[in-house]
Amino acid sequence: MTPNYQALRTAHFRVTLKSWFTGLDKALIAIVAVLQFILTAIVAMTVYGLAQALTLLYTETADLVDRMLVVAAWQCLSLILLRALREAAFMPRARAFFDSLPVSATQKLRADLTLAVLSYSFLWLPVGWCLFSATQGSAALSLAELVLLSLCVNLTVLRGALRQASVAVLTLIVFAASPGTTAGIETLRLLAALLAAAALWWSYLPGAMPLRRGRRRSAYADRVALASGLVVPLLANELRSNVLVRLGFIVATLGACLIAMRLRTNDASTASVVVFVAAIAALALHSLPALSRRVLLTKLQFLAGNPAFARRMRFAAYAIPAALFAAALSIAAVFDRSGTAWRDASVFSLLFAAGIAATRLGRPEVRWAMPLACVIALIIMSAMMGVQ
Repeated sequence: MTPNYQALRTAHFRVTLKSWFTGLDKALIAIVAVLQFILTAIVAMTVYGLAQALTLLYTETADLVDRMLVVAAWQCLSLILLRALREAAFMPRARAFFDSLPVSATQKLRADLTLAVLSYSFLWLPVGWCLFSATQGSAALSLAELVLLSLCVNLTVLRGALRQASVAVLTLIVFAASPGTTAGIETLRLLAALLAAAALWWSYLPGAMPLRRGRRRSAYADRVALASGLVVPLLANELRSNVLVRLGFIVATLGACLIAMRLRTNDASTASVVVFVAAIAALALHSLPALSRRVLLTKLQFLAGNPAFARRMRFAAYAIPAALFAAALSIAAVFDRSGTAWRDASVFSLLFAAGIAATRLGRPEVRWAMPLACVIALIIMSAMMGVQ
């Protein structure tokens, strides 16, 4: 078991990410096509901004406040990424099982570090930018210390090792509160990084983690599960990450529209937010009812013939995505300035309903027809808005 532990964790990471994006393959291509200019601008500005912020860690002109803000921003972003990918990267549900197997602490730590480094994803872009453009010799050391400290803090926090996490957080504060490039300051930051690494290793030793107690289920949760035909617990557990990915694209689209409106130099009073959010929401949510029904019936085939169960499941499987779609359009309408919010929402609501029906009927062409229809509708709606 021990020699294959790394391969097992890597395979779980890959398969879990694939399952999160189930039903979104064609939709992702359409989303990139719809928002290619906005996404390119936002990604470029984000990477450039983070790279410029990281340069403050190894320049003489950076003061204490700037340095602490940069470290805090990096820590927040890295923790959010690892927390979002926690199930894929760290397999928390199987931790008790692996603890009962003869897997060494070194194997566990190496697997967690490898997958955590992969989970940092786009954060490596500003780091690479800094390393490529840096002229100071201390740049690589400062960036390596920041990455190591953030990994130590994030891994201990996500593992629930509170004592070790407090030590790692303290070393991160020492690193952030130590501006300058003198030999004494460099030595202090290096010692802080080594202490954080020791705390991380300590959290993997036998007996370092407290025993986890099982959570008690509430009667209200059981009533909700039964009333929804088990759709709510399915979405909250088995398909939680998949649903969060879909909602993440909708939220990111709304944020991108607001940023683009903020940065525009010409008049943005007629800018449409609903048209973009509605297009992405229709793409992201139209296949969710069929996915919920398929997963639920696959796992609970013996309940499929129960009329009451089928009725409850059918209502919740369609009502929840419809409610999410309506909520996305309602929030987007608050920021819409085009005056055509009702028209845009109506068009994409029809596309959303048609996508749900086609997916439920098992029509294979909906995989490419739905993204194509949304892109065409978005182009037409944008053109009509431009000529008004």
